[in-house]
Amino acid sequence: MRASALAEALEASLAGAPDVEITGLARLEDAGPAQVAIALAPRYRRALRATRAGVVVVAPALLADAPALAVALVPRSPESALGAALRAFAAASPHETRVGGVDATAVVDASARVAPDARVDALAYVGPGAVIGNAAYVGVGAVVEASAVVGAGTRLGPRVVLHTGVRVGANCVVGAGAVLGGVGFGFDAQGRLPHLGAVVVGDDVHIGANTCIDRGTIGDTFIGTGARIDNLAQVGHNARVGARAVLCGLVGLAGGARVDEDAVLGGQAGVAGGAVVGARARVAAQSGVTHALAPGGEYSGHPAEPNRPRLVRLARLRRMAERPS
Repeated sequence: MRASALAEALEASLAGAPDVEITGLARLEDAGPAQVAIALAPRYRRALRATRAGVVVVAPALLADAPALAVALVPRSPESALGAALRAFAAASPHETRVGGVDATAVVDASARVAPDARVDALAYVGPGAVIGNAAYVGVGAVVEASAVVGAGTRLGPRVVLHTGVRVGANCVVGAGAVLGGVGFGFDAQGRLPHLGAVVVGDDVHIGANTCIDRGTIGDTFIGTGARIDNLAQVGHNARVGARAVLCGLVGLAGGARVDEDAVLGGQAGVAGGAVVGARARVAAQSGVTHALAPGGEYSGHPAEPNRPRLVRLARLRRMAERPS
């Protein structure tokens, strides 16, 4: 890719030779003359001055720090420059082409419906009455049990398990080893309770590797359209995750918890059974939500509470502790 093509993709002004060829992205410290590096915050100033990158993408305030021999690109929107650069190189890279069909080592029940342009890869299993939509992909060793549905364009990574009746919408990505529809952690004095519901996932949802989403006890566990769930998250039975909500790595939702649309939970945050995280709320990493949090707020701590008053109180306590006796 030429520097001029990257500048166009980033909507960036260009200072230097537009025909410089670049082969990929690299860190400032590692980049060579055929690579592009990115510096969009002041903390990268020292590394930017020392980089050997042939092309640098810089925020306007850092343009003076770009090496004299490097081509400098100044994007119109620095906030979106990294994503735009990554997408530009991904689009220019060769992609593996998967032809629709069922691998000879896969097992597909005679009553399952697999779209002609869908792909079921080696050692996968598709059970009775399951549906694999147009251009969907079922990865190596994945399991799609009876009556489960994989929407059009959805990709199941290696060893993904969709248990009976799970429904995943269109254009979703489910990472390797994720399990959707397993029996939830519900018990009474006689033992584990039957879980009669399923898991319903909307369109354009990303679910990370080794994440588990349990089926409902009565009714379904629900993941809204556009939600983003990181690796190693746990979503308990009958939990509800709203549209475009974000659950970072190791987040845990107990049974019946609710996270409303556009809310964000930082890594290792937990939500107790029946607790609610309001729409657009932000919950800091390792916080514990034990009650309803109002929409739009910022929360931290255990139990989670409004972030700023908590920090003020902690600062006062620290000053009291440090005061000479």
